[in-house]
Formats: sequence, C-alpha cells, structure tokens
Amino acid sequence: MTRSTDSSENQRPLIGKLAYLFLLVVVILLGVVIFFDVETEPLDDLIQDVADALPEAQKILLPDDPPLIVYGDDEKAPGGEVETGSGEEDTSGEGGVTQPARPWYQIYFTQPSCPPEEERHGGIDEIVAADLLAAQEQVDIAAFDLDSEPIVNALIELSQQELPVRAVTDDNHSDQSGIRRMRRHGISVVEDKRRALMHNKFIILDQQTVWTGSLNFTSNGFYCNNNHLVRFTSPKLAENYRAEMDEMYIDRSFGPDSLNATPHEEMTIQGVTVENYFAPEKKLVNAIARTVARAQEEILFMAFSFTNEDIGEAMLGRAEAGVDTRGIFETFGATAQGGYYPIMLESGIDTLTVRTDGNPYIMHHKVIIVDRQTTVLGSFNFTGSANRQNDENLIIVHDADFTAAFFEEFERLWAETEEDNGFWNQ
Repeated sequence: MTRSTDSSENQRPLIGKLAYLFLLVVVILLGVVIFFDVETEPLDDLIQDVADALPEAQKILLPDDPPLIVYGDDEKAPGGEVETGSGEEDTSGEGGVTQPARPWYQIYFTQPSCPPEEERHGGIDEIVAADLLAAQEQVDIAAFDLDSEPIVNALIELSQQELPVRAVTDDNHSDQSGIRRMRRHGISVVEDKRRALMHNKFIILDQQTVWTGSLNFTSNGFYCNNNHLVRFTSPKLAENYRAEMDEMYIDRSFGPDSLNATPHEEMTIQGVTVENYFAPEKKLVNAIARTVARAQEEILFMAFSFTNEDIGEAMLGRAEAGVDTRGIFETFGATAQGGYYPIMLESGIDTLTVRTDGNPYIMHHKVIIVDRQTTVLGSFNFTGSANRQNDENLIIVHDADFTAAFFEEFERLWAETEEDNGFWNQ
C-alpha cells in the first residue's frame, strides 16, 4: 500500500451503501493501527488510499475561491521582488548602528477548492517554483511526497543550468512520475528505505531561505487540502536545515540513529525567539508539551493526526486549570481508538471544545497556538510514530504578529465546522 497524506472527506455528500461499508472497514483498521501502534501503516499513511478509493462523484468541491492566503510583506514575497539575504538584524552600518532588517518570513495558507487538474493554477506551488528559479547557489529539497509539476519543472530547469540540486524522499513515493523525471534529468534523489517515514517537507535555497510547514509538494496538497507553508529568511535556520539535509543526503542517516547535530536549536531573528528541532533524534513531544503547559489563557490547535499522550494530557491539564482550549481534528480517523478527539469530546471539561474539520478532503495542519503569542508548526503529527521513528521537523515561533496569521487561519477553519460534526453524526 502506498503511504501518503493527501485527500480525505468531511461534510460528506450522500454516500452509497458500498462506500459506507468500505469506510466502516477502514475505520476499524485505523483503530487497530492506532491501538497496536503499527508503524508500517500509521494513521496518516492510510487516509490517501481511503479517499482515492471513493468515486469522484462522491467528492464535493468547495466554492471557487483563490487557492491561497498570504501573510507577510507581499512586495518582498516570492512572485514579487524576492528579497534575499539575512533575516537576522544587520549591524554592519557605519558606527555599528543597526540597520533596518529585511522581512524574515511570509506565511502561506491553502484555500482549497480541489478543481480538476487542468484548472489548478495560481497556487502556492507556482510561488515556490518561482522562488526556486531565483536560486543562485544551491537548492535542497526533502519531500515526503512530490508530484507538483511546477516544482518538478523548476528543479529540472535548475539542474539543466548546472545549479546543484539535492533531493531526498520517502521510498514509498520514489516511483512518482516527477521523481522519475528528475532522475532522468540527472538529479540525484536519495530514498529513505526504512519502514518508518521520511516525513519532512522542506526546501533550502542558497543557505539563506527555508520553506517548511505541513504542505506536501503535491497537486492535492496545494489545491485540495488545508495546509500551511512558511518562507523563512534566516541563515541560522538555513544552517539547521542544511545539517539535517547533509545527514540524509550525504550520510544516508535516517531515523533515531541519526545524530542530533542541529547548530541553532534556539535563535533570535529580529528580536523574535525561534526554536527549531528535528525528530526522531530529538524527542519533540517534550518541547511541544512544555510549550502547551505554559499556556495561561488559551490553547488552539489544528491536528491532522493526534494520538500522543504527552501532548494530549498536557492540553487536558491546562483545560482543567481553566485555560480556554479549542481544537479542530481531521475527520477521517478522528474517532478511531487511541485518538484524542473522542477523549476530549467526552472529557466533560467546560473550557474544552473540539470539532472535526469542514474540508471534503484533508485538513492537514499540525499547528498549536498558545496564548496568541506562540505558534508550533511543521511536519510533525502529534503521534508516537512522529516522535520515535519518522524524520520530522518542528518550528516554534514566539511572536504575536506571526501567531496572528495562524489564529486567523484557525478561526477561518473553525467557522467551517459544526459542533460535534464527526462523520458518524452526519
């Protein structure tokens, strides 16, 4: 079975009896997977196959909205005038006077409508591709799944220009047509051949810029699923990701046996504290649970998959202490045994409210917002597999302005949900 994390359903249209029986079997299998912690087919590996098996007529389209939402300095965002260089403060002016620092992040959210393939344009994939083509020195890409034609085309064009391009993927997606095309054009693609996942989704440009988030570089990821992707301009952050890339691409080192060699786990960018970690060489649930435990007023989260006890109990503890807590779960798998949706739904805690998402396909975020001051984001699902075996990356940004964008995304998706709207309540 091919493992992936693109597409699913919620607010389902009327589904035939056979489809219901099929889904019932799948949900039972999901429960078995989570209960016995089967690593060969974790929860986020099964959802793609379930959604793909449903007839196209049973998948509904959302309104024809623009395919992306952007936060940041639009004039400096890729697709406009790309601003390269350090996001850290520049103190090289005369007399050591601090010069105005360049914008150091742009935040992108998909606004999915899942149009037919031939109508998929104007999305974040084209912005990323344009940024790739502006690279001057080297491009690194670690992609759990990669089939986006604009991105593949850009990587091939860079290779034909003799710009170094390095790629890493998970072996279960190494037969994608895009990967095969890249290899035919001389791009070396390293595979993680373990049973666990190389689940990263990041790009490094010229040792200056990092793209990372929840977004798989696939057509469905950009146009069908709720995702975030952030463009950071920071040499220190790029150095961290370059070290991780070197481990995978040069040393062929994946999983818990790889070195924890992140140069800058905590850094300051334009006065903002940023934490950056990589799993499974570092157990990231500790950093996440610690961040959650510090909440004083509010916790918001959007979770594609949520089974980890450390994070779940930290949230329940703060909710019991009176911290207002709201969460959106991806619908498929939310009610499976071991997941935290039913636990939280039935907790009886007045300050805790959880709902399932309103996207007919996948709500793929892995985001926690604490006190509207801190955002946890990245590829890391809130699961034991992500913590113990999968190659993942995580960023924690302690900044109210940065967090405001994720708060708006949360509220936008919250408005699309209905109270207690899990699949079995339809």
